[in-house]
Amino acid sequence: MERVFIARAQAEAMADIRSLAAKAAVAVTFTDTSELDQLSIGGQHQGVVAAVRPPPPTSIEDLVASQSAGGPPLILAADQVQDVGNLGALLRTLEAVDGAGAVVPSRRSAALTGGLARASAGASLRTPLVQVANISRALDQLRDAGAWVYALDQDGDTDFTDADFTRPTCLVVGNESRGVRPGVRKACDAALRIPMYGGVGSLNVAVAGAIVLYHAVSSRREKDQDAA
Repeated sequence: MERVFIARAQAEAMADIRSLAAKAAVAVTFTDTSELDQLSIGGQHQGVVAAVRPPPPTSIEDLVASQSAGGPPLILAADQVQDVGNLGALLRTLEAVDGAGAVVPSRRSAALTGGLARASAGASLRTPLVQVANISRALDQLRDAGAWVYALDQDGDTDFTDADFTRPTCLVVGNESRGVRPGVRKACDAALRIPMYGGVGSLNVAVAGAIVLYHAVSSRREKDQDAA
């Protein structure tokens, strides 16, 4: 974090934030609410805005070479997930399972802004993100680097509980209304489905992604325990 901007009128109410900034040697600037509106690009800043350094650049190869919870990397690829709440929730879950990082398209995706940081509870600032122009090409790179790539698709041919997550794995989730695009699906090794038992045909993308990501981690632990 480089600097914290606080509305003058709320300086006293922000005493805790000022104290934390001082302990972290972060500069504090008091300013007008109108400037905070501009800095937050119209977002709900509630009287305080933080300027943060962008995370260091990450590559596809970096993701595959990393680890998740001490094991093979678990990577997320979001194919045109456009709702900032959904992408934020996915990144929050990915960080919660110690995922290696995420691949997101540079176009037709929720923007990597302060809104995403809020929606992800800060996970978007701590999780390695690789922005790519072409998701299908990025998935090809992941496979060439040794990762197994699964698309999450309600019409998939494999139950997600039957998939092997012990290898370096990338889970691909799709757009809220269209799902994973056909061209992107072709770049995957297999498509996984989550069985539906009620009248609803599918789950919200963030919920579906969370279910499979947590299953991937728990299945790895179970196999480690069986091996021991």
